[in-house]
Amino acid sequence: MLRPRVTAPVVGAVGFATRMAGWLTGGGRDVWARPGRLYIETHGVHGADGARVARRVERLLERHPGVVWARVNAPACRVVVEVADPPPPRRELVALVGRAEANPASVDEEIAEEELQHPAEGPQHTGVLANLAVDAVALGLFGLTRVVPWAPLPAELAGLVSVVELHPSLREFAARRLHGQERAESLVSMAAGLAQALAAGGSSVVVDIAERVGLWREARADQRSWRAAEPRLIRGPEDAGADPVAVERPRPLPDGPVERYQRRVLIGGAALAAAAAPLVGLRRAAAAGIATLPKAAEAGRGAFASQLGLMLARSGALVMDRAVLRRLDRLDTLVLDGAALRSGRWALTELVPLAGADTDEVAEHGSALFAAENPWDVRAAGEWTLAPVEELQLRGRTGVRQRRGLADTGAEVVLGLARRSRLEAVLGVEADIAPRLDTVIGAARRAGLRIVLATDERRPRADYADAVVERGGSLVGVVRDIQAAGGAVMLLSGDRRALAAADCGLGVHVDGSPPPWGAHVLIGTELGPAALLVEAVTAARAVDRDCIVLAQAATGVAALAALSGGSTRSAARSLGVVNVGAALGIADGAWRAHRSRPARRR
Repeated sequence: MLRPRVTAPVVGAVGFATRMAGWLTGGGRDVWARPGRLYIETHGVHGADGARVARRVERLLERHPGVVWARVNAPACRVVVEVADPPPPRRELVALVGRAEANPASVDEEIAEEELQHPAEGPQHTGVLANLAVDAVALGLFGLTRVVPWAPLPAELAGLVSVVELHPSLREFAARRLHGQERAESLVSMAAGLAQALAAGGSSVVVDIAERVGLWREARADQRSWRAAEPRLIRGPEDAGADPVAVERPRPLPDGPVERYQRRVLIGGAALAAAAAPLVGLRRAAAAGIATLPKAAEAGRGAFASQLGLMLARSGALVMDRAVLRRLDRLDTLVLDGAALRSGRWALTELVPLAGADTDEVAEHGSALFAAENPWDVRAAGEWTLAPVEELQLRGRTGVRQRRGLADTGAEVVLGLARRSRLEAVLGVEADIAPRLDTVIGAARRAGLRIVLATDERRPRADYADAVVERGGSLVGVVRDIQAAGGAVMLLSGDRRALAAADCGLGVHVDGSPPPWGAHVLIGTELGPAALLVEAVTAARAVDRDCIVLAQAATGVAALAALSGGSTRSAARSLGVVNVGAALGIADGAWRAHRSRPARRR
């Protein structure tokens, strides 16, 4: 008579969790609004036919009398709609988008759209709240199984669900079946939490809550960062729209240390369980296999990425794709776009006095007259004038030989300093590099990244680079060549197509210019966030090492726990130790992220 009374509340709780998850995830179209503007989720604009679909969406919306303009931002799968005052009903605009959009052309395109996480979404549209709701129900179920000494599910089944959650190939299979990596991870995590709770094991639920709280804080920080940056980024229709960008890699991204370890240890766990079954029985053998679950490695990497995302948002960066923070450990090449390294200012690099000129005097007047913002301006003070030599009214010498020498040594602009109408000196001017580039370079060296400078300058200042390549009209070819050779690329650039092609694209842009939509992280002109991300490559690898060791230690202790004591609880004991290792991994990941701040500039 005990089991029916217990089963009824269990079934009811599971049903409530399912309904709560559906309510919290919304299931509808994401719409973010601020006064005068809407961002509406749009489908079918991300693939090869996306530009045509985007134009159709824009035309239909702009026919509405309440719409001032509409532009589709294909990399973000959003249409930006400027509305009149008073604004039209939101449901009318959403209905128009639904009529004009298209279904994704393939499963890959559907998955790509599903994986996009616009920073405006916040936690509600990421599945985090749904997971937390299910975790709360799972904790209640765990409490019920503690009060009533009966577990509706065997712990071995809960461990089997966790295998799907942790094996890279099974995760990929689930993502394709469920049409989205995040959706698959969320649903599998819910299933694993409920299964372990029903198997009288609540430690997995506590670990999952800790992970989801980190994701919630990350999403909230991204949303606040977006709200602060949006008015500056999008001042009008020319800043809002962007056509699709090609993101196909020439070959799959290589596995990182965590993926390689997960594959090895889970195969080893299956072999161990099969070999041990005739010796110790099926339940103990299954528990020994469960002991190999590498949960600490995955949990530590996730906690590190969440904390890093929080730090980036606070630094002013805008993370457009949070998944990129979870693959930093695989990067091996930093590509610097020479055009993006310019600060917008200019610097005097060389002064050549002409015969008879006083060196100190020409240096003093040349420095006083030089304008770092625009060296081409004609500037005069008293009898002294500084300007491009062609703009000077000279009598006699024109410094042809000295000017040619400066150009040969790399001067981008050559100025002349004249006293009255006599040329006294020529000055070489070069574009000043962005502040904190030295910090980025130092962090790349510590991470062991190969540094490639892509530039069209004849004599670039590239003593820090391991290789210098011709930039050409587009950086996409440079990125693709490195990836085809097996590399994983972090790119610092303003070229949006190349940024989308990179494995981690850091978008540089100045205020007043259209943002490079397609970048994974928008950093503006400040290289502080770039330095933080490059430094984080070293920290991500350290998290991998630490958490793999923690997973190995948990496996050893869990295997001993599985083989000792009664066989009925062996799997539950094994899972408990695995979850303790995961909790330590979360702590290590968060701590490493805090320590990944780059050193102060000297």
